[in-house]
Amino acid sequence: MVSAAFLKECDIFSGLNDAQMKELVAMAREEDYAPGTLLYKIGDPSTHLYLIEKGKVFLEMRSDMGPTRPPMQVTVDVVSRRGAFGWSAFEEPNLHTLTALVADPTRLISFEGKTLKALMDKDPQMGFEIMKGLSRLLASCLKDSRVLLMSERALALLTSDTEYA
Repeated sequence: MVSAAFLKECDIFSGLNDAQMKELVAMAREEDYAPGTLLYKIGDPSTHLYLIEKGKVFLEMRSDMGPTRPPMQVTVDVVSRRGAFGWSAFEEPNLHTLTALVADPTRLISFEGKTLKALMDKDPQMGFEIMKGLSRLLASCLKDSRVLLMSERALALLTSDTEYA
């Protein structure tokens, strides 16, 4: 059974009261995955929000390295305990924007997006608190993406044959 105490530790649900947490626990599902499991690919339908209870998941994408180099798989984020991913289940067209690959033996807590959205509609205060948590998650993802982009651009400049003034 999913622990309310664990869910309360997760930033995305940290603002919920005990009654709201009880409803959330009732819809949560535990799922165990082995390393190397592909959870979903970019463009797949996004139906669930996930939290990591234990383990690690890589969020990846292919990156075009220019006309003279083959595309490469880039790890955009590494999600670990108390981290959340799968936010596309909340936003049309509900398609994943990254690929999720299990890195370690992992236990996920999953929430079916439509069911969670219905609960959020039924309890607007709960919906507001969860949306604040999702906003924090997306802000963190954007910050991490900026850091990754800047480091890749710097590496490209350092390894390029072209001189820049």
